[in-house]
Amino acid sequence: MMIRALTEAVRVATGIPDAEPRPGQKAMTEAIEHAINTTGHTIAVAPTGVGKSLALLAPAMIAAAELGQRTILSTESLSLLGQIMDKDAPDAAEACEKVTGTRPEVAMLKGFANYVCLQAVRDTTEAVTGTEGQRLSFKALSARLDKLPKSRRPLVDGRPFDVINGIPLLQWALGLDKDAAGDKQTYTGNLTPELWDMISVGPSECIGDSCPVYDLCKPRAARAKAAEADIVVTNHSMLAVQAAKGVPVIVGNKTLGEFHIIMIDEAHTLPSNVRNAGACEVSAATVTSLAKGISRVLDDLDPAVDKLIKEGMALGIELNTELEGYARGTRKGEVHKVKEDQDPVEATGDMLIAWAKSVKNGLEKATDSNNTQIRIKAKRLNGRLDSFIANVSSVKLHKVGTARWIEEKEPGLNSKNQMPYWAANASPVNIGGLLQSNLWTAPVMPDEEDPVTVAMREAGEPAEPEEVETYPMTVIAVSATLPARFGYQAGMTADNIAYASPFDDAYGASMLYIPKPAGAEIQELYPGWAPGRRGKFDTKLHQAWAARKNVELVEANAGAALVLSANSTAGKAYAEALRRAAKGRWKVYSQWDGIATRQLINAWRDDESSVLVGTKSLMTGVDAKGRTCSLVTIDRVPRASGNPVDDARAEALMEAMMIDKWAADRMVYASDAALLMEQAVGRLIRSVSDYGLVGLLDPRMLKTGPVSYPEPTRAIYKKAVTRFTKVTTKQSEAEEFLHRISAGSVLVAA
Repeated sequence: MMIRALTEAVRVATGIPDAEPRPGQKAMTEAIEHAINTTGHTIAVAPTGVGKSLALLAPAMIAAAELGQRTILSTESLSLLGQIMDKDAPDAAEACEKVTGTRPEVAMLKGFANYVCLQAVRDTTEAVTGTEGQRLSFKALSARLDKLPKSRRPLVDGRPFDVINGIPLLQWALGLDKDAAGDKQTYTGNLTPELWDMISVGPSECIGDSCPVYDLCKPRAARAKAAEADIVVTNHSMLAVQAAKGVPVIVGNKTLGEFHIIMIDEAHTLPSNVRNAGACEVSAATVTSLAKGISRVLDDLDPAVDKLIKEGMALGIELNTELEGYARGTRKGEVHKVKEDQDPVEATGDMLIAWAKSVKNGLEKATDSNNTQIRIKAKRLNGRLDSFIANVSSVKLHKVGTARWIEEKEPGLNSKNQMPYWAANASPVNIGGLLQSNLWTAPVMPDEEDPVTVAMREAGEPAEPEEVETYPMTVIAVSATLPARFGYQAGMTADNIAYASPFDDAYGASMLYIPKPAGAEIQELYPGWAPGRRGKFDTKLHQAWAARKNVELVEANAGAALVLSANSTAGKAYAEALRRAAKGRWKVYSQWDGIATRQLINAWRDDESSVLVGTKSLMTGVDAKGRTCSLVTIDRVPRASGNPVDDARAEALMEAMMIDKWAADRMVYASDAALLMEQAVGRLIRSVSDYGLVGLLDPRMLKTGPVSYPEPTRAIYKKAVTRFTKVTTKQSEAEEFLHRISAGSVLVAA
């Protein structure tokens, strides 16, 4: 049945009555069908072009129509999420209806703060227009914004308000239809995190059904739709929070109901998302921010409130002194790892927790205030205090699978105090267990709560926690690139299955170029080198050399390139060099132009001859078919710098697999870099008719030369570029190939 649905979905999507699924697409759907029928796990390595979305959606639709099973489908990139909702899901639903007579419902669900809070919009607009307390209608507030002088510099909650970009945002939010999603991604204007923060709230800040505009609540409406849907499409950040913190964001959420299947597209990014969601920091900057936040909610002229603020400020200083002493001897840019038996906040930790609890007690009246603004601010501060208490506990005590460290940090550019400060950090390392217990296993939801437990809770009496019955989820993980041991890393009981790519001919028509320095270039990169001596790789010298190589390759291709750098310093230098060379022949966009990433990519994609320069964040999720991206350059292997989290991952592998440090480092640092590089290389071929050249400007990839990667490391990196059959180390051959591309004389085999 699922293969029939897939076939029909392919025909609906293509408009071809006798179209058939691609071989890899069909095989992947069969594996998913088996996993659903057995409540098992499957891991699919499905290259771009296989047709992953329909291979996922067709089984999910049939599971809903025939088995009554609900699915969570999660993805990383917003562009893919939009494609699923706008194109793939409707096609798959239509196909399912043709096959079964039932059309499953699909809904999208994002994090709470991704949606407009109309009460926050009202409060911000009133502050900007000076109409607090007048309770004007949304239409009247919008009219006041129209008349607001652009020269005005209002403050919102003590922060400067960006009038130029903020007024269009407020007018958009005030004018939303009742049925409009009201999520961040549907706003097309210029947007900063600070502006969005002024018109949205997190779940801990929401005042619920006591809100004056509760009936218009956008996050509530999104959740109501998701609760009725057979398939809920979401993003990894939602799942990551649930996995890292054990909060029932989706799985086990009473509002959303039971789910049976969880599908993870772009699965390679889920582990890092979980680590980031579970990471926490305790520092003087955090404590100071909390202390200052008190005066935004409570009257600082009240002696008790003033005392709390001063205590917080003093504790922040004590904390910084303790951490500084603890990390004494740590060099600039390095971190101090906290050992298992050590407590980096031994002197201040308990006092910080006690202070935070005192502040929470002081907020009790404010959280029940009749003033909506005060209530929201109180709930926001209360939520921050809860997180702070949990964070202090996390950095105090060693937990298996968690890394702890102390580092010196620089304050933000907008901070009045520009003195560096010390921070204690903690982050989960081995996240397989978190995923297994918090996502891959779901609680059985009782039809109704035990009446005795309810009565005891209402009477304020402690009730014995009920033993929760659980059931296993069917888990599907899919990505174009996955590490060999992804199942172990993600807590899954399956091995990777690789599926055939339809892009082999496109890669066969393309070329990989790894420059081999010769003559003067050797001395440029490795001054003083002579045969028999080992050279030394210098990142600054390489940057200057790579900047020239980028210009030469882009010149040969007449623009139409994606230029990727391992760090922002190099990326900015490449953008500057390319702009100097362009002389109006092509436009150069860069990640540092102050334009939202989505708008930046769209502008580059729409201008076929333009060049886009960026760093690691553009190595994934960037799609531009055809001539626009016929040249991709990567300056060097994007290996992460040493850091406590990855070091801890390597140490865990050493213990689990009984291997040495170098082998463990390769399995973490080198494998992660190869995975990211494979994603970056994949930007070149996005359809069967694409072709072009990838310039990997890292001579260390070559076995012979003044400097090469150690052979075991080089072997890992080579896997990222094995799909190319044409490889050259000569600049002249690369440029000749690019000239042919720009002339349109390269053909892809049929």
